[in-house]
Amino acid sequence: MAAGAPLGGWQAAEAAARLLAAPTLVSVEGLNPSQRLALAWALKEACLGAWHTDPARTQSAALRLAELAAGSARLPEMDALASWTGAIADLTRGAMSEAVTGLDRAAAIFEALGQAHHAAQTRVPKIMALSMLGQYDEATACAETTLQAFMRHGDTESAAKISQNMGSLHMHRDAYAAAARHYREAAVMFARSGQMRQSVVADIGLADAITAQGDFDAAILMYDRARKRAVHHALPVLAAIVDESTAMLELARGRYSPALAGLERARRGYEALVMPQYLAIAEKQLADAYLELRLLPEAMALYDAALPRFDALEMLPERAWTLAQSGRTLALLGRTDAAALALQAAAELFAAQDNAVGAAAVALARSELAASRGDPGAALALAQAAAAGFAGAGQAEGQLRADLASAQAWLGIGDLAQAESGFAACLERARDLRILPPQVRALTGLGLVAQASGRRAEAQRAFEVAASLFEDQRRTLSGDEFRHAWLTDHLRPYRELLALALAPEARAQADPAAVLLHLERVRARSLGEHLTGATPEESNPELPALRGRLNWLYRRLRKVQDEGGESRALMDELRETERNLLEGVRRERLAAVTATQTEGGDDNIDLVALRLALGAQDALVEYGVSGDELFACIVRRQGIQLVRHLAHWPGVQEAAQSLRFQIDTLRHGSGPVARHLPHLEKRATQRLQQLHNLLWAPLADGLAGCTRVLIVPHAQLASLPFAALHEGPGPLGARLQLALAPSARVALHGLMHPAPELAAAQARALVLGESTQLPQAGSEARHVASLFRNSVCLIDEAATLEALRAEAPTADVIHLACHAQFRSDNPMFSALHLRDGAVTAEWLQGLSLNQAVVVLSACETGLAEQGQGDEMVGLVRAFLVAGASRVVAALWPVDDAVTEAFMGTFYRELVAGATGASALQRAQGAVMHAHPHPYYWAGFVLQGGW
Repeated sequence: MAAGAPLGGWQAAEAAARLLAAPTLVSVEGLNPSQRLALAWALKEACLGAWHTDPARTQSAALRLAELAAGSARLPEMDALASWTGAIADLTRGAMSEAVTGLDRAAAIFEALGQAHHAAQTRVPKIMALSMLGQYDEATACAETTLQAFMRHGDTESAAKISQNMGSLHMHRDAYAAAARHYREAAVMFARSGQMRQSVVADIGLADAITAQGDFDAAILMYDRARKRAVHHALPVLAAIVDESTAMLELARGRYSPALAGLERARRGYEALVMPQYLAIAEKQLADAYLELRLLPEAMALYDAALPRFDALEMLPERAWTLAQSGRTLALLGRTDAAALALQAAAELFAAQDNAVGAAAVALARSELAASRGDPGAALALAQAAAAGFAGAGQAEGQLRADLASAQAWLGIGDLAQAESGFAACLERARDLRILPPQVRALTGLGLVAQASGRRAEAQRAFEVAASLFEDQRRTLSGDEFRHAWLTDHLRPYRELLALALAPEARAQADPAAVLLHLERVRARSLGEHLTGATPEESNPELPALRGRLNWLYRRLRKVQDEGGESRALMDELRETERNLLEGVRRERLAAVTATQTEGGDDNIDLVALRLALGAQDALVEYGVSGDELFACIVRRQGIQLVRHLAHWPGVQEAAQSLRFQIDTLRHGSGPVARHLPHLEKRATQRLQQLHNLLWAPLADGLAGCTRVLIVPHAQLASLPFAALHEGPGPLGARLQLALAPSARVALHGLMHPAPELAAAQARALVLGESTQLPQAGSEARHVASLFRNSVCLIDEAATLEALRAEAPTADVIHLACHAQFRSDNPMFSALHLRDGAVTAEWLQGLSLNQAVVVLSACETGLAEQGQGDEMVGLVRAFLVAGASRVVAALWPVDDAVTEAFMGTFYRELVAGATGASALQRAQGAVMHAHPHPYYWAGFVLQGGW
């Protein structure tokens, strides 16, 4: 650029564009002061023009202008422009305080130069910065002063920006009607002046204000319009903001899959645009979604990560909301003292910001905490205070939640009339707003009131409608993890329906089929649905890297522990890497969901198909608990029978714990207790006889003539060795072939998908043995492989994760002899340890097996987390999800030498044509003859079917 005549507008813009593309300012050395000033104004325009589309370009323009100003003779106007653009760059980085300082400096210089209009323009972004800092009074005063200045100068376009900022200020202060008025004014003025970007921003703000007032249908239409315009005019930041806002609306309505998908799209958009403040907010809102779905540890991890980000970005309002939500999460996790501290900190911040809705949210959270502590009186007072706060701000959804809490408190107090009136009013408002979660809660409350009032039929109708609405919500969730967590938090109507089915009116007999259907509606639902769906492929390149890092950490931790070194830091990193991996997988799944995608079908199992799948000598026994009563449903080809009052459930739990204590006496081998082995066997047999009398003896008539039984256990019963239950002449497994399934739905899937025929010459076996921690594994693996004509045997160095991944999809039987670890703290990372790393449950779910029979010859591989709904999270479940037809696994640590003999008998029977259940029965009998204590022979169970 040569010196000469002053630069025209287009020349300055062209020079600015070249300057932004160049690495240095050498090319402007020949410009005179007026040309430099023209170029500075062009850089300012480039900076502001890229603010909402390309933050990196905004920062580059600010840097170039600062360099230009530093290299010039003292030009105050250029210094003002440099401060102005530097402040805009600070805004994109989330440095709000620095932005305010820079904007004040620019305004002061312009005022001194007599350029009042330019000074007023610098105050427009200052309003936003002050708002982000929570300084709403200062922001409002600044906005009013600036608006007057623009009106004096006849600058309608800038006045529109101020109206828009005033709308945002009122939104932050929860004055939604005033906010909507300002956004409408701004939208009209922007439309008249042809300012498309600002017009879209005004539409988004107006939709936000309408959402807060409860007009969700109108808001959705406006968001949709805003997003289309943002995409059409290449405004990616605004498109991400619309995604985020729409997602939060969908979350409030209970449409969880589009909500989660929208939040993840917005988060990725902010991340790609390098917008830390927006990214931090999106992460916090994803935590809000996790809290709503009751993924509580996951939500808490995101809140913990969000707090320091908001501190660094000086975003005090967001910090207050994060503390409030983390308080709710801590309360649900049972950490009530920590919850109270978080809520107190949030209340203080909201008070300092004069935020009425925030104060109401804290009151509602404290109401929920009081209710959980059994203090309905305090819960009622706090809920009513919260409702008043929400109502004063016109926050419809918050008021509805608070009124629901009030109705629940009235129910806890015992005032049924007040409770019924409150629930009915909430139901009507929730229907008007088309919000599903409050409808489910209100209907459940009305059912409880009707039940307490003796209106049985009315109660049943309310619970049925509540369950039906809940199923509509649950079907839209992508992924069994979300579905299971959400179901766990909404079991009340299902439990009440089960109780009603067990206790029919008058003297009518309970309908066994109806009871079984009610049991199945909450039993291992996520696994059953997963078996009929596909596992999405992963495209995130970070996930394999995280798994690689995790395996390195597993190996490193084992080495350090073997050497007796300090492992705390390694353990902390390992747990953090596990959390990051699960979160990455979760977000990958979210990003793959479309707004209209739904999964799952009817929540009822086909009982006719189940009966027809059973032979004449077959039965399925499903246990259930209602209150403290243990009962069972027996399914046979000829019909379904209900057996009531088997036992008092707490007594069964105590007996099961006593048996486990007896089994664990041999956990570290028989050497230390060899002298006492006969006595220990006798004591274990006594416990097994007790459990037989409680669990099995009352079923004798219903199981007459049976030779095979599929057992669907309840809760802790899943860890019992049913084959070892002692009935006098001998163990149950001596006369019955037994198998387990987590639900009748999963059992039916197994019956309809039989295991491959292993007696055929073409049956292919994949056998892996890793003997680092299991000395007999190598010899056991060679022996098993020798029984098959077509086998792949991988031992020690060859027993790797990649080998398993490559060979498993074509195998008919997969045998893994290695060390295993059940992780009660995080069952998804329960693992089988091969030579190069851990085969975790999380990793296994990504395999694709061809109906293989899987045998886990390792310790405690049959254990699982037995949470609400018997979802059975662990290695067995992971193999079933991956496509295994049957899984043989151990309930406790197994003896290496005895296991090798056990597996030899088991496989000889399989290749001779026996079913899995028959082969297991004969292997148990053979070992029992030499080692009668049940520890040796009863530890292995068969899951999935016969």
